[in-house]
Amino acid sequence: MKNRNAVIAFILSMPFIAFILPGSASAAESTCHNILTNGFYSEYPQADARLRDRSLYAELCSLNFAQALTAVKRARQSADDGSLGLSYGLFTLDDGGTSTGANSGAGSSGLVLNEERFTQWKSGYCSKNSTVDSSQAAEFFMQRSAVGHPVASKAVEDWSTCMQKREGLTCWASPNLPHNEEFLLNVKWTKTGSSKPQVQPEVRHSFLTRGAVSKFEGAEARRILPVGYKLDAGTSQIRVARPADKAIFANLKINDEGAEHSCSVFIPSDSDFTLSAPFVNRLKFRYPG
Repeated sequence: MKNRNAVIAFILSMPFIAFILPGSASAAESTCHNILTNGFYSEYPQADARLRDRSLYAELCSLNFAQALTAVKRARQSADDGSLGLSYGLFTLDDGGTSTGANSGAGSSGLVLNEERFTQWKSGYCSKNSTVDSSQAAEFFMQRSAVGHPVASKAVEDWSTCMQKREGLTCWASPNLPHNEEFLLNVKWTKTGSSKPQVQPEVRHSFLTRGAVSKFEGAEARRILPVGYKLDAGTSQIRVARPADKAIFANLKINDEGAEHSCSVFIPSDSDFTLSAPFVNRLKFRYPG
C-alpha cells in the first residue's frame, strides 16, 4: 500500500513539474532581456535614429498590447520628438485626430495607441516573424544601437553576463562590428544539476540557413560545429559569415549523457523590419492583415 501511494504521488506530481520548468526558463529570459532594454531606453535619445527605430519596431512585434503600451511610454519618457512609430507605420502623419495633450499635432507626440489599432498594426507589420524571433531581433538591433553609448554598452555587457549564468545550453547572437557581413554566435554550456562534471556533451546536429558559413575549423557547409565535437564548459564565440541583408536561423543540438539539449537563434536583416518615410493615410486605409 505504501509503494502504491508513492507511485500515485509521483504520477500526480509530473504535470506540475512539466508546468513550472518552462516558466522558469521564460522568467530567466525575461530577466536578461529587461537588462538590455533598460539600457536601450536610458540612451534612446542619443542612439542613431534608424537603429533606434528598428530596435523598437522589432521589440513591439514581440509584445502584447499591455507590454507595448509600457514600451511606448518608456520611449516617450526618454525622448518625445514626435517621430515614434512614424517610420514603421504604428502612427501616420494624419493621426492628429486621436492625439491628446500639449503636444497634440506634433508628429506622433501624444497620440493614443489603442488595442484595436495595435492588433491591426501587428498583424500587418509583424507577420514575417514569430514573437520569439522578433524578441531576438530586437536584442540584436539594440546591441548595434548601443555602440558609442556608455550606459547602453554597459547594459549589453550585463545582458551577456546574465545569459552566461543560465543553466544548460544557451545561444545568442552579437554583431561583429565593424564587419556587418559577419556576426558572432555565442554558445554557452553549463552543466545541469544531474550531469557529471567530467563528461563533455557532444554535438549531434547543427545548421545555418540562407548561405551562412561558420568560420569554426572543421565545420561542414551549413553547419555550426562538427558532429561529435565536445563542448567545453563556458562560452564559445563562433564567427559566422552571411550574405548581405539575409536573415539567418541557427540551431544547435547536443547530447549530454543521453539527455538532449538544443538552442535556436534568429539573426535578423534590416529588411525584416523595414523602415519607411512617414506617410499620410489620406484614403484612411486600414492596416494590412
